[in-house]
Amino acid sequence: MADVYDRWHKSFPKEGDDECPEHKGKVPTADHGKGKRWQLRYRDPLGNQRKENYDRKVDAEAAAAAVDNDLRQGKYIDPTAAKKTLKTYAREWLDDATAGIGTVDAYTGIVRNHIEPHLGHLELRSLNRPSLIQGWVKKLQGAGLEASTIGLVNSVFSAMLDAAVEDGLLPKNPCKSSSVKLPSKPRRKVVPWSLARVHAVTDALPHRFQCGGKLAFGCGLRQGEVFGFDEDELDFDRGVVHINQQIKLVRSTMVFAPPKGNRIRTAPMADQLAAAIKAHMKDYPPVSVTLPWIKPDGEPRTYRLLFTDEQGRAYHRSVFNQYVWKSALADAGVIPPREKGSPRYAAAPDDGMHAYRHAYASVLLDAGESIKALSEYLGHSDAGFTLRTYTHLMPNSESRTRRAMDAAFAQALTGDTPAATVHSEGTPAAAESSAMCPACALVA
Repeated sequence: MADVYDRWHKSFPKEGDDECPEHKGKVPTADHGKGKRWQLRYRDPLGNQRKENYDRKVDAEAAAAAVDNDLRQGKYIDPTAAKKTLKTYAREWLDDATAGIGTVDAYTGIVRNHIEPHLGHLELRSLNRPSLIQGWVKKLQGAGLEASTIGLVNSVFSAMLDAAVEDGLLPKNPCKSSSVKLPSKPRRKVVPWSLARVHAVTDALPHRFQCGGKLAFGCGLRQGEVFGFDEDELDFDRGVVHINQQIKLVRSTMVFAPPKGNRIRTAPMADQLAAAIKAHMKDYPPVSVTLPWIKPDGEPRTYRLLFTDEQGRAYHRSVFNQYVWKSALADAGVIPPREKGSPRYAAAPDDGMHAYRHAYASVLLDAGESIKALSEYLGHSDAGFTLRTYTHLMPNSESRTRRAMDAAFAQALTGDTPAATVHSEGTPAAAESSAMCPACALVA
C-alpha cells in the first residue's frame, strides 16, 4: 500500500521536542524547509521500497492512489528503470537473446540500422504512444524500405517491447495497437518451375553435383540440407531419407547445425532418386568433412558428405551460388549469359536453389498429397504456413467437379459401368449405402 508522509514534520515526536514555529502542533524534522515536503512511499512487486517527493500533498495523494491501483491490477511500472533509453534497453535485450547466433546478428543489424537511429535516444516510458510508432513506420517508408522489410523490422521491435512489458517497464506494447498500420505487403504467389526447367537446370549443373539437384527436387531439401547431407541419412531399405543437419554460414564461417527450426524429419525417396544416389556414390564416394557445430567456436563434428567440391571440401553457399548455380541457370536459359569481362551473372532472386522445393511441392499437391504430409516433408513448423504458401497450386474443386461430371455423362452415353464404381463389399455404387466413397458420391 502506498502512503504519503510529511518530510518536514515528525510523525511520532518525542516528549520535549520543540514545536515548529511555522506549523503549530507539529515538530520539525532535520529536513524541515529542505526540498519537497510530501513523500510517497510504497514497496514495489519485488519488495523494494520506493520513494518519490512532491511539493503539494494533493499531488502525492493522487500518485499514491495511482500506484495502489497499478499494483492491484499488475500494471505497475518501475519509474526508475523506465527512464533508461531505448538504446540501452535494446543492447540488454540483444545480450540476453537465446536465439541462434545468426538470428541475433540479424536482430542486431535491424536494431542498429532501423530502430536506434529514430528512437534510441528516447526513454522507454515515452514509448507508450501508438502515434510515435506510426511516425516511426512512416520514416521507414520514407527511407525506401519495402513493406516486407518494414514488417520484419516491426516484428523485432515488437518482440523487444513485449520483453519490456514483461519486465515491468511499459504498461503495454504500442506496436500492437490497432491504430498502428503497417504498409500492406503485395502477396506474391509462388510460381513453381516447370519440370522441363527443373531437368534442364539439373542437367546443366556440374556432374559431381547433378545428384544434389535431384535430391533437392526429389525430397524438397533446402540448399544447406543438401550441402550437409551425410551418407548415414540414407535408408534404402525403407525408401526414405532423414534430414538431421545442414551447413550454414555464421559470421562468414561454415558450421554444421540442425535443420531450420530444428525440424529434423524424414521424407520419402523415390526409386529413381535412390538409383541416382547410388550411382553418384559410386562415382563420388562420400567425403569426411569436419566443421564446428552451430557456432564458429563450437565443438567440431565430422560427417561423411555426399556432395563436396573438387578439393573435397564442403560447398560454400556464396561461392556455389555465384559460380556454380548461376552458371547452370545461364546454360539452361533461365538467366542471361554472363557478360564478357564481367565476374558476375545477373541477379536471380526468384530462381535460387529454393525453386527445387517449390517444384517439389507443386508435384506432390498435383498428385493429391495432403498439406499436412507436405508440411512434414518440407520441415515447416506450421501446416498453415504451407497451406498459405501453396494453396493456389492445389487442384481446385471446380476442376474436380468437371472431371466427375464428365465421367458421369460419359457413362450415361456408353451405358458402361466402370469397375471402380463397385465397392469392396460387392455393392453397386448406385445402391444406397452409408459407406459410399467420395468419388462415387460425386457422380451418383
